Formats: sequence, structure tokens, C-alpha cells
Amino acid sequence: MTLATILLLSLGACFVVLGRLIWKNEMISLLHDYHTNNVSPENKPQFCKLSGLGVVIIGFAMIISGALLFKLEAFSFIPFAVGFVIGIFMLVSAGKKYNK
Repeated sequence: MTLATILLLSLGACFVVLGRLIWKNEMISLLHDYHTNNVSPENKPQFCKLSGLGVVIIGFAMIISGALLFKLEAFSFIPFAVGFVIGIFMLVSAGKKYNK
């Protein structure tokens, strides 16, 4: 295994764990205060779900890219790029929708 593969797999696993903590355990404190200051208590579960899912998607995209990098080096960045765009979109939309 190359260093890049190990790095992608371990960072992806960390992102999945952090996303799950935000989503399922509603650990909003794992996000930066700037993004969570104005989230009302009644919107906290929806905000945590959308934000946590975004982080989980980024983590799974890293894991898939790491696995592809181990097997085929060409085009292994595509799953990460797609997952990163989707995850960031979810994080930004959660911030815009619930942080008012």
C-alpha cells in the first residue's frame, strides 16, 4: 500500500466517525461556532443530520478513492471530487437553511 492510500483510508474513516457523531449524537460542538451560533434548538436535529451526512459522504468518498488508488491509479480522484462537492453542498445548505 502506498502512503497516499493509507492516508486516504484513515482520513476517510475519521471523517465517517466525525460525521456520524454530528449526525446521530447531535454533537454540534464538533462544528465551528461560527456555523452553529444561530441554530435554534428545534432546528438542531435537522441541522446535525444534514451536516453530519455531508461529512459522512466526504469520508466515504475518501475511502472509495483510497481503495481505487490501491487497485487503479488512474481516475481514483473522481469519487473523491464528486463526494467532496456533494458533501460541501450539504454543509453549506445546512448552514444557510438553519443558521439564521
